[in-house]
Amino acid sequence: MLTGLCNKKGIGMIDSVMALFITMVGIAGLLAIMPIGWGLAGTADMRTRALEIMHRELENDEMLIMNPCNIITVGTMDDKPVKSSGSTATLAGDASFTVRKKITQPGTAWQINVQVLWAGSSTGVSETRLVIRQSDYQDNANCAITRNVSL
Repeated sequence: MLTGLCNKKGIGMIDSVMALFITMVGIAGLLAIMPIGWGLAGTADMRTRALEIMHRELENDEMLIMNPCNIITVGTMDDKPVKSSGSTATLAGDASFTVRKKITQPGTAWQINVQVLWAGSSTGVSETRLVIRQSDYQDNANCAITRNVSL
């Protein structure tokens, strides 16, 4: 008989223990990095929500400044609490933010600086935008009523 072809031993106990050990080390490594990934995902979510709020504030202020009928109050505005949903009521999954706004008028333009902060963030996100008046944005129907706008 051919002993070389029929002598199959299979997987031994040492091979099984080594494979199990390598698998356990891999799983332990994956479990160790999971909290880091969750933390980064949470930070990215808060930053995205803050950027949406900041963009909304800048767009609204820019629209009001561009209308020559509005009188713009220059200075630092009081901190304003804002919910990420835009609602005044607290909704499920909502997050609270603080909006800081400063408006200056260097020359014929207005400079809007908006900073949005959230719990656990000391710097938050911020952006500065320079806005000039444009006659195309004048509200002729309501221009006789001059409005003081506190942004």
